[in-house]
Amino acid sequence: MGLNLFRFRKSTNSDQPLARRYQVVSQLGSGGFSQTFLAEDLHLPGHPRCVVKQLKPQVRDPSGLQTARRLFDTEAQVLYQLGTHQQIPRLLAHFEDNQEFYLVQELIDGNPLTQELAAGQRWPEQAVVTMLLDLLQVLVFVHAQNVIHRDIKPSNLIRRHQDNRIVLIDFGAVKQVSTQIINPNSNPTQTIAIGTQGYMPNEQLCGNPRFSSDIYAVGMLGIQALIGIHPKHLSIDPDTYEVNWRDRLPTRADGTPLVNAELAAILDRMVFYDFRDRYATAAEAIEALRTVAIAPIHLEVTEPYLPSPTLPLAAGVPPDDESEWTEHAADASSEPSEATAPPPAAGSSFQAAFNSSSPTQALTASNRLNSSQQTSASARPTPSTIQTHSNPSPFLTWQLGLIPLGLGAAIVAAAATGLIAIPGFAPQSNSRPDPAETSSEESPRNDAVSQTPDPQAQLAAVLNQANRLRTGERYNESLQLYDQAIALDATNVEALWGRCYNLNRLQRVEEAIASCDAALQIEPNNPQALWSKGYALDQQQNHQGALQLYDQAIAQQPDFAEAWSNKGTALLLLGRAPESITAFDRAIQLDSTLAEAWNNRGAALWSAGRQSEAIASIDKAIELKPDYADALSLRQQMRDAIGR
Repeated sequence: MGLNLFRFRKSTNSDQPLARRYQVVSQLGSGGFSQTFLAEDLHLPGHPRCVVKQLKPQVRDPSGLQTARRLFDTEAQVLYQLGTHQQIPRLLAHFEDNQEFYLVQELIDGNPLTQELAAGQRWPEQAVVTMLLDLLQVLVFVHAQNVIHRDIKPSNLIRRHQDNRIVLIDFGAVKQVSTQIINPNSNPTQTIAIGTQGYMPNEQLCGNPRFSSDIYAVGMLGIQALIGIHPKHLSIDPDTYEVNWRDRLPTRADGTPLVNAELAAILDRMVFYDFRDRYATAAEAIEALRTVAIAPIHLEVTEPYLPSPTLPLAAGVPPDDESEWTEHAADASSEPSEATAPPPAAGSSFQAAFNSSSPTQALTASNRLNSSQQTSASARPTPSTIQTHSNPSPFLTWQLGLIPLGLGAAIVAAAATGLIAIPGFAPQSNSRPDPAETSSEESPRNDAVSQTPDPQAQLAAVLNQANRLRTGERYNESLQLYDQAIALDATNVEALWGRCYNLNRLQRVEEAIASCDAALQIEPNNPQALWSKGYALDQQQNHQGALQLYDQAIAQQPDFAEAWSNKGTALLLLGRAPESITAFDRAIQLDSTLAEAWNNRGAALWSAGRQSEAIASIDKAIELKPDYADALSLRQQMRDAIGR
């Protein structure tokens, strides 16, 4: 049966944008039950581009459509949650039009992995390990949401130009909207076999996918990269039903395969025929890969992957003259037609990811704040230039807006008199680092951990080292150890919170929120997780939401000085200076050594017109931390403003 092009042309007529908002520019792909289009969002400045996926239910009777509508809404909610991960496109909207369903998703600037996995091209083992780890860490998040992707394959993996990370697209779950109701009398415990030949294991083909089904697909991708052959061209052992792939490897002089034996064994386990023999979780596979003597390529994030202040619903959208796209509709059994971007030239994402000898430079704190901060003119004054420091303060810090010359004391005495709030880095840990412990810290891949056979003892050792690295401000290394701890015990709240804390420090805010949410699902009243999630919301300019979380943290731990300090910051950001001063006073009462609380209190006092007290509070912050650049700058601006 052909595509219903009349319906498409009618619904995407240039005079009738979809939902009166999304103007279709071109068709990107077509599958058996869906089509995908490049569109412009007419409701946002600049008409940023997005991806619109049209899902076409295979029934038209009222009962069947009602079932499809309910299923569509349920799956859309799942996609909204999944989109909080920085390597999964955000779902921007979902709607129904003319008895057809539409998903509007973020457009990713990148190239599908099909371009890198060219036939006959073998990847170096280091590149294979890097890809496996990058994909598996996304699956840890996906599976934690109780979701199985079910269609992991090269065309559903996008190498994002921005940071060379792999973005996972086209979740098979939404295909249920079109496929599951074809036979309303089917077994409700089974699903339609969604997937692609070569990457789909037997249990998924039979309609019973499991989390390890996704691990199978990632393993097949690793094998394909290693040998340069598409999985559908590999034979199956008639006795064991296992995939024969090692015979496609180059061999040494003695005839043995030229491959790292540990890596080959891990790939074998990932693609075992019986799902019970595979790694049960993605975290378990990650842990195994980290024992292989092949260091993954370091991929440094070059820009914050956060919503744009002017285009909050279209982060990562390329300029209008860029024709690249990354979404398509997929058939359950075959690759769809798709309009792809040109093949990458020399020095493009593949070379950048696998041949670079040095990490890319991270975006400065100044640029990150400028890109994420949304200022309301009625809420607070226009920001002054943000200064970047090599060691930013771990608390929300403040600067004084420069007072225009000639305006005199009347402006200085006005409400908020030029003081602006500038979120700095993530909140500081309760525990203070011991210099003796952090001065000669070892690498996270410490042999002492592996020498502890007892699981609980091993977990305690990993957490102890992760905590020391965190307090020593070695956040990337600490994050790796928290991931190891989670692999040992996925329900360990301390590890989940530590991961959230480090992600906040690394300004990976969406991931931080997801990790804190995972901790709060297990322990809803954990004060550390509430506090850290509050900070993440502050970073997203959701100060009211942050304030509520700080209050919850304080309710659980009334002597939580850092939570009181951050509460004061949130209150000041909301224009409630008198209340913020009270909160800062309480923080200082609990811990008089909190230089950041003294500094922020000074900003609040200045906003309340209490200039002398403000300067005295800033002086106290400098007394506690003589090299506190933010406080030194703020004090100087205050003195300049009052002519002292």
